[in-house]
Amino acid sequence: MENVFALKLKELREKHRYSLQDLADQVGVAKQSIHKFENGQVNPSSETILKIADALNVSYSFFFENSANTNFSLANIRFREEHKIFKDDKDGMENEIKQEVFRYLSRFMELETIMDVDREFDNPLSGIEIISDKDIEKAAKILRKKWKIGNAPISDVVETLENKGVFVIEVNRLENFAGLSGTVNDDIPIIVLNENCLTVERKRFTALHELGHIVLEFPDHISEDKAEFFCDYFAGAVLLVDDVLYDELGKNRTVISLAELRRIKEVYGISIQAIIMRARTSGFIDYNTSRNWWKAYDDWKSDETSSNDFGNFRCNEKTTRFKNLLVRGVTEKRISISKAAELTGRKVDVIRKELDELNFNVR
Repeated sequence: MENVFALKLKELREKHRYSLQDLADQVGVAKQSIHKFENGQVNPSSETILKIADALNVSYSFFFENSANTNFSLANIRFREEHKIFKDDKDGMENEIKQEVFRYLSRFMELETIMDVDREFDNPLSGIEIISDKDIEKAAKILRKKWKIGNAPISDVVETLENKGVFVIEVNRLENFAGLSGTVNDDIPIIVLNENCLTVERKRFTALHELGHIVLEFPDHISEDKAEFFCDYFAGAVLLVDDVLYDELGKNRTVISLAELRRIKEVYGISIQAIIMRARTSGFIDYNTSRNWWKAYDDWKSDETSSNDFGNFRCNEKTTRFKNLLVRGVTEKRISISKAAELTGRKVDVIRKELDELNFNVR
């Protein structure tokens, strides 16, 4: 808890002309406790803060407003791809997206401060240098093991990243912007994704590609193009472990059916294009076989008599941490409806309606 709480507590108590004992009696704690709260020696529990807020006729969030570290910095920003829109107006688009990210992060960090949430990120691949394809295969398996995913399908990539301490933010941009990654204050990773991503499989792949830029450590001689390739490789390897690919398709395959590829896509949330690339990069098939598979895929897509049903992975892949934390704050009366509206940039009646639809008894 930050020192601003102590300063606000003392200032507000004196404004109400309460003695330490007066406030202690209303809150139900010892006089010495109030003294320690004001000196920053002891951090009160959330329950005690609620009682203090009631006694001083302020909201719980009053003690934390403007206390979040809004003077944060973004570093190591990497856009997913060099799209035409960036070539035409690269600086303008980048600055626009960065400003949106800054605004969202400032609200997010203030909300976490109010809710007394500590965010930490532990790089599961720290100290592992990536110089070859084999290193990528190894890194993907280590990450899955440390994050206790095993070889199972990842049901929700975005939720997994949020649970591991990554800031995941969605922006609404043209389809040719996929995503970017960076760090907040040099230690907390951030991944920005496009809400208008064409498919959920692409969104999952992009999120893990950006994670690759965050967790993979490359030597200085690795070129930017090679690093991009390794991050693509990493995304595919995390979504579909080579052992699973072998189990799904068997051995010594030279031909493939659409039904087989569609099933893997629907179970593991990886596009058919990425599955074929994964089979090639993992050594499951050789170059000539991969060309044949690509041709078959192109034929399927162009066949007017087919339904072109390539399957769908059923998952929302939406950021939820901010909303869940906000709902919890309102429910626990740490955040007022007006403060929730301020943090989300929405009108009070809109916020109230959304919370009512979630069957929360908000007053």
